[in-house]
Amino acid sequence: MSNVETAQGAGDKLKWWLGIAIIVGGVAASLYFVDVYAPIIRALMVIGGIVVGGFVCYTTAKGKEFAKFVKNANIERQKIVWPTKNETIQTTIIVLILVVIIGFFLFLVDSMFSNLIEYFFE
Repeated sequence: MSNVETAQGAGDKLKWWLGIAIIVGGVAASLYFVDVYAPIIRALMVIGGIVVGGFVCYTTAKGKEFAKFVKNANIERQKIVWPTKNETIQTTIIVLILVVIIGFFLFLVDSMFSNLIEYFFE
């Protein structure tokens, strides 16, 4: 590993720690000033910490990779085909009917075995 890669890696680590510290600082400030400022101001402290800290983390190589991952995940999420209302109702009815049928079958099997055990051991 060359000195340039080490310096860049150390710089990225420093940015990550700085970004995390900014986020934690926003939350800590909100908690520290709980009796001083209105809730909206404290919420803005947290949001500001997240935005500024997130931007600092984004400027690293791993931050950009993560942003690319989130973008690709969103693209995949948009490809999901959700069932229609009728499909959902039909599937729910089928599941309920099968639960009742299997429950009744298990009741019969349990009753049968209970009667057999009672017959042999009494």
